[in-house]
Amino acid sequence: MIFFQECLVKAEVYKVRAFFNNTANLLKITPFSFLMRVEPLEELSEGLRVKLKFLGFTFMESLIRDLDIQGFTDIALRKPPFIKHWEHKHRFIPKGASTVIEDLLTVDTCLPASLMRSSIELMFKYRCRAVRKLIE
Repeated sequence: MIFFQECLVKAEVYKVRAFFNNTANLLKITPFSFLMRVEPLEELSEGLRVKLKFLGFTFMESLIRDLDIQGFTDIALRKPPFIKHWEHKHRFIPKGASTVIEDLLTVDTCLPASLMRSSIELMFKYRCRAVRKLIE
């Protein structure tokens, strides 16, 4: 399944990029983040492995790839049993004094497509609102 979303943020691209470059900010845009932790808390780098922990257990571990000024990709190495493949490309596109954040997610799951699509849509809508609130 492929999921694509755009989010327009009224902030210059360097500010949006800097926000996403810090792994600690992942929790600020994740629903139920009070139950989660991210490791390590540091700047993104090529080849970095980022763990998202839920109640102390690793829920997902992703490898950061293709890191450059325009974005990055995270590929799940460890994932929940209902997800077979997860590749999430983040792109930051300047648009005047604003930035378009493009999310392209490729996911293979054993869950019903309608359930997965609804969950992903809710997650990305939440993220867009949270990023706007924190950056604009």
